[in-house]
Amino acid sequence: MEKHVADSCPRCGEIFTCKVNNVLQCDCMKLVLTKAETEYIADITEWEYDGNCLCNKCLIELKGEVKS
Repeated sequence: MEKHVADSCPRCGEIFTCKVNNVLQCDCMKLVLTKAETEYIADITEWEYDGNCLCNKCLIELKGEVKS
């Protein structure tokens, strides 16, 4: 089984490496999110992107939307 999978972000199309089998080493774990930010992003990804992973750039943009 592959540890790291090349994937494309369903929001922007950027290619990124998903480390789903080693999530603690995944780049997305570098982001610090509040509970409100996590819930907002989870709602968006579940309904708009079928729960698929987003790239860090998009996660940061969505995090910024919560503060707006």
